[in-house]
Amino acid sequence: MPIRPLCLLLGLAGLRIFGFMSDAWLPNARIHQVTGEPTRFHRPRDPAAPVKVVTWNIERGRAYPAVLAVLRGLDPDVVLLQEVDDGCRRSGYRKVARDLAEALQMNWVAAGEFQELGEGRAGTPALTGQAVLSRFVIDDAGSMQFKAQDRWRWSVNPVQPRRGGRLALRVRTAGLLLYDTHIESGGDVVVQRKQMAEIVADEARVGADAPVLVAGDFNNRIRRTVLTFPSLLSASFVDALGDDAARGPTSRGRRYPIDWIFVKGARAAYGRIIQASTASDHSPLIATLLPSPATAGR
Repeated sequence: MPIRPLCLLLGLAGLRIFGFMSDAWLPNARIHQVTGEPTRFHRPRDPAAPVKVVTWNIERGRAYPAVLAVLRGLDPDVVLLQEVDDGCRRSGYRKVARDLAEALQMNWVAAGEFQELGEGRAGTPALTGQAVLSRFVIDDAGSMQFKAQDRWRWSVNPVQPRRGGRLALRVRTAGLLLYDTHIESGGDVVVQRKQMAEIVADEARVGADAPVLVAGDFNNRIRRTVLTFPSLLSASFVDALGDDAARGPTSRGRRYPIDWIFVKGARAAYGRIIQASTASDHSPLIATLLPSPATAGR
């Protein structure tokens, strides 16, 4: 590695380590607290109308103008975002979810997965996590922190010190029950499967009377969905983009998809991967949900 990039990397790592020692540590309840403006816009919704849904890991929102331009071009009804920064140096201390929602004239909620130590400023903590944006009112927003966690990995990471844990952001909007999730990275298949099973158990507990969607960055190591997501498939969720056998990658450096949209209780159409390499190291996924006849008739 050239000298100047190496010095920059070491300097940034030093700031993160210093932050580990100097930043005020937030309690988990504060890190995972749901914030936002879920009812800013009240728009009428036709229950029989299709809903265009996008899920996207936006790589912290560091390329904010490009992210905004892609979302404007896609014109979705609902957006599920992962790796969304709030007050982090690396993304210009921007409140990314709020700013995107204001620019797109959408309601929004967000919850932190991690406090990013060494990324905040002037006593203001830095967070990163999930966010949901919607043209319609957002109800019953809650953060579901997984019981299964790779806690040791993050608690001792000297280059990326952080506190908190993986979660699913659960909301109701556009006639859907949504789970916006960022499954554990690092290839721990046991933890990954447990986290997905927790989502399925929560959906069964909630007793949804509406179509359910589970989407986000699943960080899977194995390509085929039947091997990777048994709990989702056994609970009658289907891949909104269809058969993944010939599907290309959804993130830089991977040969297979790791970002997904699974749905139950609605038909999915027009699902595809969108190329947006200037905006993030992940590609957005888009699908249109068509209500089932029973749902449309309510």
